Amino acid sequence: MRKIRLAIWFLIATAIAVIGAQLTIRMLSDDAPPPTAEEKAQTAQEVARNVVTGEFSLIDHHGKAVTDLDFRGSWLLIFFGYTYCPDVCPTTLGVVSLVMDELGDDAAKVQPLFISVDPQRDTPEILADYVAAFHPRIIGLSGSLEQVKAAAGSHRAYYIKAPMEEGGEITATEYAVDHSAYLYLMDPEGVYAQVFSPTDTAEEITGKIKEFVNQ
Repeated sequence: MRKIRLAIWFLIATAIAVIGAQLTIRMLSDDAPPPTAEEKAQTAQEVARNVVTGEFSLIDHHGKAVTDLDFRGSWLLIFFGYTYCPDVCPTTLGVVSLVMDELGDDAAKVQPLFISVDPQRDTPEILADYVAAFHPRIIGLSGSLEQVKAAAGSHRAYYIKAPMEEGGEITATEYAVDHSAYLYLMDPEGVYAQVFSPTDTAEEITGKIKEFVNQ
């Protein structure tokens, strides 16, 4: 499968805005150094906090209708993917599984969610079998095309149908889904806390979550 497009549009826009704003400010002072990567990342997180609402209304892998409000009181670790994904999804859910194990007692405060961006094929039954293969705490979510689109939009997550192979065709049953590969951490009040990239290790993610949970 060709390289998965990992970019989320709000992060791209944020990066451009941050770089432009930082450089403009620093250009006013000849002695000021250029913005560091850490400064850019911190500002991007702040902007993301204002645009990621985390709202959703979906169906869980037991067939029950749920919304983000049903998970108030828990830290949510959310990933968008699909069960037919050959690489990024199983890899990321494997990381989520490790994180849940490494959290120890703090794992009880965190609820991992796997939101399918392929609702046409990912039924509750299929999601139930899929998430169970990774960790018993992971809940699979799907819904109608409109519900999934709305959930992705509230997280600024990217996904689009694509051919299985370069130059191939998209059919009703044969297709891949290109999607972003970020993990979203939402606090117990449903407020954005952090986004983790595919390059973040289980240890790094665990450490950051522990900081948030125990602050």
